[in-house]
Amino acid sequence: MERAILHIDCNKFYASVECLHRPEIRNKPVAVGGKTEERRGIVLTKNEIAARFGVSTGEPLWQARQKCPDLVVVPPNFPLYMRFSKMARNIYRDYSRQIEPFGLDENWVDITGSGKSPAATAQEIRRRVKYELGITVSIGVSWNKIFAKFGSDYKKPDAVTVIDRNNYKDIVWKSPCSDLLFVGPATTRKLNSYGIYTVGELANSGVDFLKSVFGKNGEVLYTFANGLDTTPVCDMDDEQAVKSITAGDSTLVFHKGEAKYYISPDEILFFETGDGSVCAHTANDVFETKYRLYELEEILPSRFMRVSKSTILNTSRVYSITRNLTASSVVEFAGTHKKVYVSRIYYKDLMVRMEGKRC
Repeated sequence: MERAILHIDCNKFYASVECLHRPEIRNKPVAVGGKTEERRGIVLTKNEIAARFGVSTGEPLWQARQKCPDLVVVPPNFPLYMRFSKMARNIYRDYSRQIEPFGLDENWVDITGSGKSPAATAQEIRRRVKYELGITVSIGVSWNKIFAKFGSDYKKPDAVTVIDRNNYKDIVWKSPCSDLLFVGPATTRKLNSYGIYTVGELANSGVDFLKSVFGKNGEVLYTFANGLDTTPVCDMDDEQAVKSITAGDSTLVFHKGEAKYYISPDEILFFETGDGSVCAHTANDVFETKYRLYELEEILPSRFMRVSKSTILNTSRVYSITRNLTASSVVEFAGTHKKVYVSRIYYKDLMVRMEGKRC
């Protein structure tokens, strides 16, 4: 039996929930972000009105205000978003018990064998979320998780896109490689250097060639582009799915012991890698991740930069800029691990403070 996988993405999730609960800002450009007085504050998400001004997720709040002087910035209310996330999953559970969160605002749902048309089920879920929760979702429907995710991104907002074996070459293969999950700027540039620009060209490049260029990750690219991904939708209960610190439109999943957390890239000061492991350091804690290094390099290329021990040491003096983490920790990790990726905002803030304190 062919699988039927949905990927459901809540459109502009945080901003949509805020506008729903604050009618006075509903028709204004809105961004959800960190505290404006903090240098590390960024746009976690924005509504459609703010998007028309060019405000983008992940950019500093001061830069967003330059684009849109009337921008209304509201601090994130994660307990509220978690409540809406749970309510959305309660709707999805009426159709399947196999639900896998991808951040607070996205979920894969396996409806294989439901006896109903996958497209009709997706439309029903879309209407129910809009009517019962007051927010909109975009849903991708396909036989694998990668193409389902592609479908939810293909048409927004409040839409359903079906990608099946009859049309995937017209929809997926004609799109840029960068539209495929986990294909970021670095991989895109390398693919372009070999004359590979579309997903179709990637799919037809041959697995041996891709492995010769990208190593074992080349096989992953080949699998994704050809719709051959067979990874299951992992069922998670609310205790596993909702335990959250903070999140953004591009949340990452981390572990500490048996607990699972969804963390916004804005909260991560640096990654350190070594012996095949990857850890993320926030201001107050350290978390393990099951992401492969290449996935992190592709997910966050605009927010993190690789640094060496000499890069840090050449700045003359290093000062503490957080409560429990000092930049000297970065030096220590840079000296003992193969790779360290530091938040660009954190690093810039560090350099500014050092410049002001340098004798």
